[in-house]
Amino acid sequence: MLGLPVRLPALVLAREGAQVLVIERGNSAGAKNVTGGRLYAHSLEHIIPGFADSAPVERLITHEKLAFMTEKSAMTMDYCNGDETSPSQRSYSVLRSKFDAWLMEQAEEAGAQLITGIRVDNLVQRDGKVVGVEADGDVIEAKTVILADGVNSILAEKLGMAKRVKPTDVAVGVKELIELPKSVIEDRFSCRVIRARLVCLRDHPPMA
Repeated sequence: MLGLPVRLPALVLAREGAQVLVIERGNSAGAKNVTGGRLYAHSLEHIIPGFADSAPVERLITHEKLAFMTEKSAMTMDYCNGDETSPSQRSYSVLRSKFDAWLMEQAEEAGAQLITGIRVDNLVQRDGKVVGVEADGDVIEAKTVILADGVNSILAEKLGMAKRVKPTDVAVGVKELIELPKSVIEDRFSCRVIRARLVCLRDHPPMA
């Protein structure tokens, strides 16, 4: 179980005094998460005010371009926002493996427990209710179980809560991470402070 949908509830519930256990299939929190990109701050600011001061965010996004393209032309919208933007209206570029590990640390400090390297194989049901999980041959009972095992959730499918994902409804992306020194990034993108530009391209017709 991984990602923001489980670490944030773990933090909130632990703050309220609940006994929380997070089961992570990877060897560390966020190890299985290869996504990244953009994080909008509005929801997280309500839970951890000023989180960006200590969280491993990469850069504050202040300049955004959105281009709609046809085969022969394109229309681009350009948006800029400055430092006066309220924290809840900001967004940041993040590397999820780093950010998820930090968020799990916040949950652990609040009292949540984390076990890693364990895969949840089945859900334990009794009288039509989910009352725990079966992981690595052991049964762990719980009053509430939160599934956060991704878009292709086999556990949710077993419960009948989700249908098998059709290949036409999802896409597989290939991502390459290139690490450059801070000075090189600032020189190439003409940004002398910790800021970022985001460019989104939308082709027409949509890619299959």
